[in-house]
Amino acid sequence: MGIVKDLAQKSAKPPPVKPRNFLQWLHAGFGEKLTESFMAPYNAKVWAHPPEEMNSIWVGERVATIQFEDILSNVIRRKDAQAWGPNAQFRYPIGGTGQIWETVFKHLPKANTRLNARVTAIRTAKGAKALELADGTKVPFDGLLSTMSLPLLLRSLPDAPELAALADGDTGAADHSKFKHQTCNVIGVGIEGDAIPEILNGVHWVYFPEDDYIFYRVTVLSNFSPRMVPKPYKQWSLLIEVSESKHRAVPSSREKLREMVKDGLLRSGMLPADAKIITIWDKRIEYGYPVPYVERNMHVHAADHELRKLGIWSRGRFGSWKYEVGNQDHSCQLGIDAVDSMLFGGNAAGREATFNSPNKVNVAYRKYDYNFDPKALARDAKRKHTFANPPRRLKLLPQWDWVAYRCKQPDPWTDAVRVAMVAQPKPTKWLVHSYEGCGAAAVKRPMPEMLREGLNHLDRVPLAADGLPPDAAWVRHIVGHHAKLPPVVVFAPPDLSATSSLVSAGGLPAALAESPDFGAWGAAGASNMPAELHATFCQTLWPLIKQARSFDRPCPDRVVGMGSEGSTAYYVAAARIKGVPLPVWQKLLQLLLDKNSNDAVAKALGYSWHIFFGERAMLKPGQVRKH
Repeated sequence: MGIVKDLAQKSAKPPPVKPRNFLQWLHAGFGEKLTESFMAPYNAKVWAHPPEEMNSIWVGERVATIQFEDILSNVIRRKDAQAWGPNAQFRYPIGGTGQIWETVFKHLPKANTRLNARVTAIRTAKGAKALELADGTKVPFDGLLSTMSLPLLLRSLPDAPELAALADGDTGAADHSKFKHQTCNVIGVGIEGDAIPEILNGVHWVYFPEDDYIFYRVTVLSNFSPRMVPKPYKQWSLLIEVSESKHRAVPSSREKLREMVKDGLLRSGMLPADAKIITIWDKRIEYGYPVPYVERNMHVHAADHELRKLGIWSRGRFGSWKYEVGNQDHSCQLGIDAVDSMLFGGNAAGREATFNSPNKVNVAYRKYDYNFDPKALARDAKRKHTFANPPRRLKLLPQWDWVAYRCKQPDPWTDAVRVAMVAQPKPTKWLVHSYEGCGAAAVKRPMPEMLREGLNHLDRVPLAADGLPPDAAWVRHIVGHHAKLPPVVVFAPPDLSATSSLVSAGGLPAALAESPDFGAWGAAGASNMPAELHATFCQTLWPLIKQARSFDRPCPDRVVGMGSEGSTAYYVAAARIKGVPLPVWQKLLQLLLDKNSNDAVAKALGYSWHIFFGERAMLKPGQVRKH
């Protein structure tokens, strides 16, 4: 309880002064005990540099902070923190992250790509700018985007030899430069069978701050996608990371390093004693992490200033040397920003926002412009560029969202959704939003089930639903996603069968072809709203419908809808849903959250969902399909 007591005392004290380095930032944010027991030793292990040598301006979203009240509550309830930190939930390509860049590469013009072409020098004399390659050829350029490590770049400029001094220094690394970095030793372990330790079920990675273990992180890579192993569900794998620098030595013998890793895995319980290891692989990556050391920005921007004079943009993980924008997505965006800067002087986000304002871009969502016109951009920037070929754009794929409420029901219907979506003649994205009542989403699930959820694009959303009707999940989704709904939204019931025609390959496409905006599925057809529900409908729901439709008509005498039977499903065009103002959906959610009246409201809503979705009071028989 020393950590909890320390955090309680910290929260009662005035805010500390602005930290001058990362260690001070850790103490300010996590308190003395938690910093000394985990945060400082773990970060020293990851970065292979003392935290006091690092700045704190890089932190942004990269290090999740904590609230004392949440910590205390979780300790008392013995509960894991839900959705904590920037990586609490993420998507992962089924074939691994390399699949993204392999696909991108396939779409590049083959005439403009060259592999295994080592650069020996970068000529920057006016009128003679060119890359000199090892085979003697020269590649001329006006503007150069380089992702090689910044020290190597600064030392590859024979026409500007004075820039090499900007890299001079000695941090003990092989590149003998002032730019500090961590070297990463990566070890992969492949294991036969499916007897993964129980403690690793539902786990993606585990941190190790202790000096007892040579590694700082172990990733259960086979938990990310079944295709991370040659034989899905019959093998599993671990990916281990060991940092290296002058502050953290590792054995020079690769065999010794493997032995120390294996010993640590066995002692930590990450690898069962009787595990049948198929293979062990290792690789030493000289440039692993660009360390955000105290003087980093001064060194990086001094080099960037000089390189830009020569028409060179040094970008990427070790070109920019900014860890906070050094992941794959950031590195790609750094390149986009650099090219936009070369051609147009910047873009809608500013002049190279990713490089110049990392913390700003890390908390913002930048939409992709599917309709950008390079000629118009050049004209607006007063640049006289010509473009011989049409631009290569990302394809705007259609997307369907499936929304359901569940309370520990089995979900084989999501398997059927996947099969149906993959079978579509035109590639179509999809997500299954499963709002989980009864605490189902908070339960850690076995590895095979989690992998299945990933394959099915299933997102389990916790919903405190005690005493709430399932309709509350549908309305909550609309309220939370009103501004970003995809073109088609399917609202599914809790007991949707995997054999329903709705989740067949041709069921929904056929319905959309006949009626692109709305349709319903049920075990039976539409029926009259019972008289005992009509008063509730007119008093509570009809005023909302009048507000949504902007009319002042009397409540209809007769309403024909699907009723409150549990198998009803709808598909609705997003335009229909957005046609109802958000405040109306919010008021409807409040009615469903009111446990004193929500039962009657939910029953009346079961007969009138179609009206909220833009249909007339009496649902037509042709709009309803049988499961």
